Amino acid sequence: MSKIKPDDYLVNMHAIYVLDTLGIRDLTYFDDPEQNRSIYREEVEINADTYEIQYKRAFGYEALATHTLKTKETDFLLRELTEAFAEVAELPAPELDEEAPTVHLRLTYKSGQVVTYLCNFDRRSLPKNWTRFVSDVRVKFDFYNTRGDLLSDKLIQHGRRDDEFIYCTVYDHTTRNRGYSLTEDDSIRAGDRVSVPTEEGFITGKVSKVEYFTAENVPAPPETLQKIAKKINP
Repeated sequence: MSKIKPDDYLVNMHAIYVLDTLGIRDLTYFDDPEQNRSIYREEVEINADTYEIQYKRAFGYEALATHTLKTKETDFLLRELTEAFAEVAELPAPELDEEAPTVHLRLTYKSGQVVTYLCNFDRRSLPKNWTRFVSDVRVKFDFYNTRGDLLSDKLIQHGRRDDEFIYCTVYDHTTRNRGYSLTEDDSIRAGDRVSVPTEEGFITGKVSKVEYFTAENVPAPPETLQKIAKKINP
């Protein structure tokens, strides 16, 4: 992202979530109806000047939902994002997984500066307080019973950041013991079967939880834990 002045702040945020990127890396793609007919997308736009939040869902040409509401909280929501994206701006651009959903963000600042940001839709790439922001927006649309991905915090629970360890809670059905194991495989999910080394050999266990910790808040020292050897296919 471009360098943002410390006293600048967001007045508009437009997010476009794309389920199948089809190799798209340009926001102007969405202005071309001929190119736009075979993908699922969602959009959220927050405008502090008009006090509006607009939410859209569409598949190709078909609009599935469009909701607009007015709230004076737009300024509060955008101020939260200003601080979050200021932190992101200091980091290297995230690498993109072309097979995963992406989110395109167009950020407009009070100074008139416009910044575009493209990343995968996961916790590694998005600002750290994105989950709280999404929760604040989603509750305003509860009346419409929205079911979209962009307003879901469940889809952004995975994605290890550079300063984090991945701790998996693994249940051993043989001994009925449950404990932490480390992994560097960020594709492991709750419910997966994994192989973990022990003093007696390898045990097969089931992952019940995946969590991310920094060195400052780990529940157990990483050097005391076994590392998962591999994920076992069903």
